Amino acid sequence: MLLSLCCSGPVSAADPAKSKPISSGNAAAPDQQVLPIEQGQRIAAVGNCLAERMNLFGNFETRLQLRQVDRDIRFRNFGWPADEVGNRQRPNNYTVIDDPLKVFSPNLFLCFYGFNESFAGDDAKSVDAFIADYRKWIAELKKTYSSAGEATRFVLVSPVAFESEWTDDPLHNRLHPDADKRNASLAIYRDAIKKLAAEDGHRFVDLLDDTSTKFNQEQGLQFTINGAHLNEAGDELMGELLDQALFGTDALSDEETDRFQRVRTWVNDKSWLHLQDYRMLNGWYVYGGRRTWDTETFPTEYRKIRAMVDVRDQYIWDLAAGREVADEPDDSGTGSVVVPPTMFGTRDENFRKWREPEELVYPTPEESISMMKVPEDFRVELFASEIDFPELANPNQIAFDAKGRLWVSCMPNYPQWQPGAQRPSDRLLILEDTDGDGRADKTTTFYDKLICPTGFEFVNGGVLVVDEPRILFLKDTDGDDHADEVVQLIDGIATGDTHHAMGAWELSPGGLLYMLEGIAISTSVETPWGPFRNRDRGGVYVFDPITMRFRHFVTPGYGNPWCMVFDEWGQGIVGDGTNAKQHWATPLSGQEVTTRKTLEPVFDNEGMRPAVGNEFLFSRQLPDSVQGEFIYACVINMHGMPRFTLHDQEGTAGYTGKRIDDLLSSTDMIFRPVDPKIGPDGAIWFGDWCNALIGHMQYSQRDPNRDHTHGRVYRMVYEKKPLLETADFDGDSAAELFKQLEVPELRTRYRVRRELRERPKAETAAALKAWLTDDSDAQQLCEAMWVQESYRDLDPELITRIMQNDDFHARAAAVHAVSNEMDRFPGAFELIANAVSDPHPRVRLEAVRALSFFPTEEALVAALAVTQHPMDYWIDYTLEHTLHAFEPIWSGHDKDADFLASAPEEFKRYFHLYRAKSGPGGEAVQPLMLAEDVDAKMEHRDAAIRQLAGIRGGNAARGEGVFKQVCSACHKIGDLGKEFGPDLTDVGTRFDGEKIIRSILMPNDEISKGFETVMLLDYDGMTHSGFILKEDDQSISLGIADGKEDTVLKDEIEIRKDMKASSMPEGLAKTIAPIEFLDLVAYLKAQKDAKRVTQRGRGKHSRWVRTEYRNPPPLRKHADSIEVSQDAWLSLGPNFPNSNWNDQTHLFLSPAPRADFDFAFHSDHDTDSPYVTVRLAQDQEIHHLFLRNRIQSTFHNRADGLTVWISEDDENYTKVWASEKPQLEWMIDFPAGTHARYIRIGLAGAGTFHLDQAIVFGSP
Repeated sequence: MLLSLCCSGPVSAADPAKSKPISSGNAAAPDQQVLPIEQGQRIAAVGNCLAERMNLFGNFETRLQLRQVDRDIRFRNFGWPADEVGNRQRPNNYTVIDDPLKVFSPNLFLCFYGFNESFAGDDAKSVDAFIADYRKWIAELKKTYSSAGEATRFVLVSPVAFESEWTDDPLHNRLHPDADKRNASLAIYRDAIKKLAAEDGHRFVDLLDDTSTKFNQEQGLQFTINGAHLNEAGDELMGELLDQALFGTDALSDEETDRFQRVRTWVNDKSWLHLQDYRMLNGWYVYGGRRTWDTETFPTEYRKIRAMVDVRDQYIWDLAAGREVADEPDDSGTGSVVVPPTMFGTRDENFRKWREPEELVYPTPEESISMMKVPEDFRVELFASEIDFPELANPNQIAFDAKGRLWVSCMPNYPQWQPGAQRPSDRLLILEDTDGDGRADKTTTFYDKLICPTGFEFVNGGVLVVDEPRILFLKDTDGDDHADEVVQLIDGIATGDTHHAMGAWELSPGGLLYMLEGIAISTSVETPWGPFRNRDRGGVYVFDPITMRFRHFVTPGYGNPWCMVFDEWGQGIVGDGTNAKQHWATPLSGQEVTTRKTLEPVFDNEGMRPAVGNEFLFSRQLPDSVQGEFIYACVINMHGMPRFTLHDQEGTAGYTGKRIDDLLSSTDMIFRPVDPKIGPDGAIWFGDWCNALIGHMQYSQRDPNRDHTHGRVYRMVYEKKPLLETADFDGDSAAELFKQLEVPELRTRYRVRRELRERPKAETAAALKAWLTDDSDAQQLCEAMWVQESYRDLDPELITRIMQNDDFHARAAAVHAVSNEMDRFPGAFELIANAVSDPHPRVRLEAVRALSFFPTEEALVAALAVTQHPMDYWIDYTLEHTLHAFEPIWSGHDKDADFLASAPEEFKRYFHLYRAKSGPGGEAVQPLMLAEDVDAKMEHRDAAIRQLAGIRGGNAARGEGVFKQVCSACHKIGDLGKEFGPDLTDVGTRFDGEKIIRSILMPNDEISKGFETVMLLDYDGMTHSGFILKEDDQSISLGIADGKEDTVLKDEIEIRKDMKASSMPEGLAKTIAPIEFLDLVAYLKAQKDAKRVTQRGRGKHSRWVRTEYRNPPPLRKHADSIEVSQDAWLSLGPNFPNSNWNDQTHLFLSPAPRADFDFAFHSDHDTDSPYVTVRLAQDQEIHHLFLRNRIQSTFHNRADGLTVWISEDDENYTKVWASEKPQLEWMIDFPAGTHARYIRIGLAGAGTFHLDQAIVFGSP
């Protein structure tokens, strides 16, 4: 098989019928005593996947329970993928409700560490750091996680051996880790752990030597799924070895052996329940920043889960001891969970307009079709619905297999399992039309034990599918279309938001799997190559199903990427689920960098959002006029599929397009189209999520009106052309498959490539050689190249032939393929470096991107060579981020005499210009990270926000583009954007820079008026919840279900609970570069209701300025006086520089915050008697004058000698006040009867004069 998933034979989660305990071996160290277990001992496993995968099979705990039948022990597994002693990544706010490990408070820890740490290196420094961190972690476990006063013990367990899957094939071997090198490294860490245990008095268990001996008895993978992680047989082996090392080599009795499988069944059931506790899904809503509607629900769910686990503790103890028990545990006494009232219909009309139907009535499929509008000569047909197939509920992704059958992933469990309900039954379905009438008449459930399968794809004769928090490999080995091989292949994908999890899967032409993930997440997976982590950086994972390697690239400005598709040349288009903007993936997908700026979308989508799947229209079943057009599914502000042109942008490397007439639009507010794809028959197929309530943040996770039963699949056909004959590739020869690569349908080619990867390499290589001819065109050459890439074995001769082809699309594709295979392709760097000078800008861009993966100064110089050719926006963007990827090369060395010594001077000038341009954003990196760290102390976050507010360098003009990319889908400034959230047209008047930054980074800190939600409990015990429509001293009116208004008298309210959460997601700033954050803040600060107005003066007043408001703010008051200076004018005296110091003089008399400085005007330094003059609208009585000094206290002393004079004619001035001492603020009281029109404020002598604000109070 080509795509070896490193599995040998069926290995699945514990199946009692398939296994039994291994007979006793020789693991026990003869010099160690049996580990004493105390009555009621609380035992916890902590560590990496070696510990965590024990949750799947339960062999060790089962042995433990049978060994200790008189001890009433409690065992919990807290293992977490990729955990290290010094790096235990958890979701944000993980311990807000409580810390599950601390709640359990173990007094015996089984510690499984050393595997992930071993990838840091075998040198003494790395190993010493590991041991130091191990000691710190043990101390923390003892101090923080154990009950006070209890003795706490630790057992330190070594890693198991790395199992070799090497063969005699060098190509195969270079795709997989060298087991000998891995085991040598693991032995060094094993020895260090053993020494630590001896020095500090801990028990030590060595699993490395015994597992190595067992692994080497036969060739190939027998005990692991990938060399590193144990399968069921491996867990069985480890359970026995660990049992013997701790409790001796005595075999279990026959009676205990008979009970073994029954005990193990309930051990595994308990482990699954416990997993839903310490790794609960949807943490962003359970305990994180989006904990909005569910403050009451999830605490009760935690309690119930823990009570159910406690019930199983007792049940397992009784069962292991041979006491009579019921057939299953009794959960009737574990408590109930809160089900909140529905929020359907509680929002205002602006919210409901495109999100909810007016009435909660689900149309039939036929009624829904009647509400769809499609182009002339098209029609929509129903293929399947919940009416005929109840299994078809909440479909979210579709795909077609080699036989042309439709597969659908369904998520009726969405958004997550509720304690007390049946186990999740999310599923993969196979739907077939066996009689050819265009309607499904057969459904087969391939697998139905999934949790939120947000993505799936066919590989290695089976299916990879999400089962949060894991990815499974499922395979049908006996031809009955049911999965009988189940492998938990990858563990640790983020689940902080189940609809942000790795989804919208798409294979590249070369067989790499692209998986998309949203923001505010925490992914930590273990691979045979080491741990791979990502946190709070939404984007795209690129996973190689052969090597099991991951990489990632950020999609800046995205809330939740949810669509990815490749064009006929292998260029990817990725789209955000939130704002639905579509971007060319190549400039984004270079080496991961710490910050990445937003990229221009390939077209203006005119705000049509959100997107759930995209597709190119290439099909002989469709009219010629639509070929090559682009669509995506849209589910809120339009219900349908907007349509766009998309083509090469002339003269540049990039793409451009525009919106044209929609392909489909519907007035059915429950119609939620998903994942459009060209089917094997050439029609456009799409699913329908079919749910009145959509989204996580908008409703409680437990809203009773979340639908779990509806789902449809439709296809759109063109009536003037026949449907294509559905090709069944199952059983076709490689030669027959290659012929199918010549058809225009990209989705057919997608299926063909997938099928070719299943064939033996020799057969495919021979057929490919026969298929190619001297006349093969560029497209055929690329298809051949992608098949070779699928085997990770590109032919240099074929690549050379493509690079000599006239079609730049093919040359660009070849550079991209070589960059994917850079570690295995001979001469990869030379080919890529030469491509920097290709005649076409797209090829040059691909080369610049590819060079980002070569961490050398030579590669940096090669990338700079692109500046010798015409540049464009796309190449500028890619080069900037490639240079950023070289930061380890140039950081601290860019001023060295020998840096870039061999590069031409123009290269050096460009690089230094890049460094200068990237400066301001760099200053913001650290404070941004701290300000956004939800687990940091609030005083530290506040200080970071103040630091950000003081950083200069943001550009408001650039910030408008950032706003358009990131914010305009929900906010409006003038005519730009949508009115989903608060209008920001005058935000710069209402908020200063610090408050703007806080509102972005901490959206829950202060909710805009009109966007609050409350929960009210009256004295009769009735609960009222909804959005506040109006509130006065007597009552509160809420928008509730069915659009009604619920008015509650305040005298009847016993408890009022404000639901302090914003619809704006936390972590959004992480999706853009720091310089873009500064640009956005500058743009928002510039959005003022206060406009600068000037008036030409004469004589000593050359110019007057004042603030003019579109909506004047309320007049300020002091005592019995009112502000009389709102419409006053200000003039600067002599010796005030014409600089940006004085760009905000018009704000001196305004409440609007200053944008850049903490003063409104600034004189020259040490000038003689500087002053400013205020001119009121008329001569009038004045009572008080408020003055505020420059804010920074460092400069307060410059106000020494501050004096006020008044005049009625601007000629004769009378001194009325002088400051006694400098300070921040003064309130000056004038004698009764004081009249003036002109007020002069200045220094009585030489000095530097700057003030922030003044208010004149008088008679109205």
